[in-house]
Amino acid sequence: MKPLRYAHNEGHTDLCFEESGRYMLTCGTDGDVRIWQGIDDDDAISHRVGDKVYSITFKNGRFFTASDSNSIQAHTFPEGLPDGIVTRFTSPVHHMLLNESGTTMVAGSSDFTIKIVDIESSSHKVCRGHEAPVLSLALDPKEEFLASSSCDGSIRIWKMDDQSCIKVLNLLPKTNDVSLSKSLSRITWTKDGEYLLIPVDKDIQIIKRSTWEKTSTLSFPQITQTIAVMSLSPNHKYLAIGCIDGVMCIIDWQKNRFIESHEHEKSLRITALVWNPSDKNQLAFCDIEGQLGVIDEAMSDTAVNQESEKVENKTSFEGVFDDDDDMLIQATVEKQSVLDDEASEDGFTAINKTSKPNTIEDDSDDDDFMKDIKATDKDDDDDASSIVSAVQSVRPLPLADAYKPTPLQKAFQPGSTPVHLSSRFMKWNCVGIIRQYNNDEENSIDVEFHDTSTHHPLHISNNMDYTMADLSSEAVVLASHSYDDTPSKLTCMHFGSWDNAKEWSVSMPDDEDIQAITIGNGWLAVATSTRNVRVFTVAGLQQDTFIIPGPIVSMAAKNNKLILVYHRGMGIPGEQLLGVSLLTVGSRKRTIFNDIPLPISPKTTLTWIGFSEEGTPFSVDSSGILRMLNKGLGFQWSQVANTKDQAKGKSDHYWIVSLHENPQQIRCIPCKGSRYPATLPRPAVAILPYQLPLCEMNTEKSQFEECLLRCKLFSHNLPADSYELEEVLKPSQEALMKLFALAVRSDREQRALEVCKLMSEDHTLQLAIKYASRLRKLQLAERISQLAQDKTDEVEEEEEDNLFNTVNYQADDWSNTNGHVIEEEPMEEEVEDEIVDDNIEEREEADGQDQQPTGLLLNTKPKPKTAATAAAPLIGRSNPFKISTQEKIKQPVKGTQVFDGMNKKIEKPKSTSIMPISTKISKTNQKKIPSQSKLFTAKGEKSKIDVQKTCKIKSTEESSNKKCPNAFELWLEDNKTDLEEEHPDLSEEDFGSMATEQFRSLSKDDRQVWIQKAKSLKADAKNGDENTEQKKRKREDEDADIKPSNKKSQKETDIKKPLSQSTNAKLSNFAFSKD
Repeated sequence: MKPLRYAHNEGHTDLCFEESGRYMLTCGTDGDVRIWQGIDDDDAISHRVGDKVYSITFKNGRFFTASDSNSIQAHTFPEGLPDGIVTRFTSPVHHMLLNESGTTMVAGSSDFTIKIVDIESSSHKVCRGHEAPVLSLALDPKEEFLASSSCDGSIRIWKMDDQSCIKVLNLLPKTNDVSLSKSLSRITWTKDGEYLLIPVDKDIQIIKRSTWEKTSTLSFPQITQTIAVMSLSPNHKYLAIGCIDGVMCIIDWQKNRFIESHEHEKSLRITALVWNPSDKNQLAFCDIEGQLGVIDEAMSDTAVNQESEKVENKTSFEGVFDDDDDMLIQATVEKQSVLDDEASEDGFTAINKTSKPNTIEDDSDDDDFMKDIKATDKDDDDDASSIVSAVQSVRPLPLADAYKPTPLQKAFQPGSTPVHLSSRFMKWNCVGIIRQYNNDEENSIDVEFHDTSTHHPLHISNNMDYTMADLSSEAVVLASHSYDDTPSKLTCMHFGSWDNAKEWSVSMPDDEDIQAITIGNGWLAVATSTRNVRVFTVAGLQQDTFIIPGPIVSMAAKNNKLILVYHRGMGIPGEQLLGVSLLTVGSRKRTIFNDIPLPISPKTTLTWIGFSEEGTPFSVDSSGILRMLNKGLGFQWSQVANTKDQAKGKSDHYWIVSLHENPQQIRCIPCKGSRYPATLPRPAVAILPYQLPLCEMNTEKSQFEECLLRCKLFSHNLPADSYELEEVLKPSQEALMKLFALAVRSDREQRALEVCKLMSEDHTLQLAIKYASRLRKLQLAERISQLAQDKTDEVEEEEEDNLFNTVNYQADDWSNTNGHVIEEEPMEEEVEDEIVDDNIEEREEADGQDQQPTGLLLNTKPKPKTAATAAAPLIGRSNPFKISTQEKIKQPVKGTQVFDGMNKKIEKPKSTSIMPISTKISKTNQKKIPSQSKLFTAKGEKSKIDVQKTCKIKSTEESSNKKCPNAFELWLEDNKTDLEEEHPDLSEEDFGSMATEQFRSLSKDDRQVWIQKAKSLKADAKNGDENTEQKKRKREDEDADIKPSNKKSQKETDIKKPLSQSTNAKLSNFAFSKD
């Protein structure tokens, strides 16, 4: 047996020979088909067929594969090009074979059906009757019957012409899946079709064609484990058997004679065993770990002759020299036992020469013993030969297996399907979809946008053989691998550009091949095979370049954030060791975290990496576990969902499209029986909820806890004091109250108090106190009341913590969608100040307009109603019950109600009388206008003075009520100079973040000193406010003393004032006439 070769990944591996016997074809769970020109071929041809290939066969210059696409595909040889689909199933096909002429194929699937397909016309017939997946098929050489084995434990015989089952033999153990079956139960017909050979556990039963009854059973002591596969030699004389423990035997089934056996060096299960059609002595096999092996001298004449001689000697000379043999064997056994004891003391074990290892020290007793055996072999050929064979037949202990590294996961694009598919998705995200069509008719790329206002659909001819793509709202990025002399190329279609040059390309250096690409907000990045990451602007400017510590696996971008996943090293057997880095790109370059491990489930690979729409990193592995970067735990990854639990079938999966935190939605595509969706028909997007993996999720308590933890987790990435944060935390408050009530009703008062500690709002604590008091839990109510008091006392001490959280959020707002910081209160103060100033200016203009109220009203713009304008002393409210005939003629201009106060104090003459007005009165009215204007101006000036006085008082109050500095601000003011000298290069925001960290690192005693200073300043400010209030009251009293004299002078002025002309005109109508 030649040394084994690595062929495919661990899992079921199948094998077949090309018709001439020159080439071997293998397939496995990695989805590849490899063509070997002998076991020593170091450059096997590889073709990508699917994600998994379960079976392979060869006939008439073509090979046929059964992949995870649930179809049987024909391929040209040796090019491996698709040559048509033979048939389709609803589940994977685990065994198929062709008749001698290659015109008919039979295949069995996991959907319990068997199809008989005509290769030329693609017409098929279906055999139904099995109640479990089909394991194996055997076609009668006369093509009259078909035999099949199944996981339901039965062997069925079918008629080819009408697909009827004529015989059922229940001989096999029952299982519910092919992967759980110990044996593949590869049944086979003899050359003449008279007998059917069926492996049953460790024996082989022979069924006669005419009666379908068992005629004999083949059993050999060398076969100690269940038979997995069988294969008849080209001359149908010898039968090769492969067992689950790695033992391969060759027997003469007609003479019931055992010929020879071979053992797998690792005792692994044999999954495929095939004779070379052109060499009767060559036998090829594959094991469960994807290794390929060849036995060249499987049926040599020497082996056959030796076996014949052994049988003849055993029958002819049996009983001769029995006494001498017994004495010699006993001496040999005693010597061997002594040898074993000495060897065990030295730490070595006696093994035969075929597998003797190189040891540090040689045992002289072993050499002497082997010399004795050889000498005996030369002297006594007849007696000693049995002793030598007995010594050699002692099975050696297996050597320790060498470490086999786990194959590294290849680079992939998030949101894309495998490259080998003829029609696939290159990208599917929240912006749009990129499809690739690669067949004999066309090789093109289609770009479709979800929002048609972003851009119209694009159709691109894929002449450069692009295999990677990414999409944003401003550009499409494409990349290709390098081939021969053609370098790897990057192309960007910047459809959001304002100029006419909307496309640019760049070629990588000769030694670099693009492995992954991504696009952010105004920039894009590519990762190459030399571990370089190159950053470009969307216009084509090379912006930056850096190196990652391992081969790239995947990368993604969102706004100005870039996340990179790469191999950190060699993981434990069967697992990947991945690292992740998150950094910002653009004008403010910095690393958020660098080279931390990326957790994935055991024995899985990474399938998706990216950001939510709110900007939080997420990852998904092949087991369906969705993880979120938890900012609240110091950038640890937390599981937030398991998409596999939502799948209906075992082979169903969900393909991630996009993630949302508010609302909490997982948008994905359900894939039935596969991992990737088909492009046609257009798949529908489903929405899944998030769910944290807590214990006992079927209980009410765990459901409330899950709601609470999930809301808390998703609230870490929302802006403080925002509407979104309130909406997210609202279910958590309800869950807290329900948890509290559940704990109180269960007499878990300690647990109820722990729930109260999680309540952040005072009114929820008050509700908890009332609820506990109502249930007569007085001790609990008292403790909750004390807890509420303690929280109130801690508010002042936590001011610097709140400041730290605010500054830290502004400096590291990596999760905010827009990247803006919410500052509502300063904006409100500015708006109020602007409104007050505008109102004062308008009143001044109104006072100086004399007799032009109409023009003033038309030019006035309405102002929004605010607290400042409502509190202004000169702005009165309009009287809705005022009766005025003037409104019937001319309605006031919209928005002029603010001047009602001034119009009420100044009566304007209106020509509303039905009596004619004399010219004399009009002239008199015109002469009196200046006096009225002067009077109006005087009152306006007084009003203006009152407004200025009011504003001055208000500004004094605001200055007196100015917030005193807290402990952090006092400490920063005292140490700002030293910190600036130590960190001169930091920006203002980074300096603030650094300062808060320095303040937090102070000891508790030092911080308490600054807290006491802040409290003392606050107390001094309070005393100052009291003095100011006293001065204000004194000033008001002085003004009250002055007011009576002012009123008296005003009264005298009113007495001397003449009547207005409008009043005189009205009185003249009632004047007594003597006539």
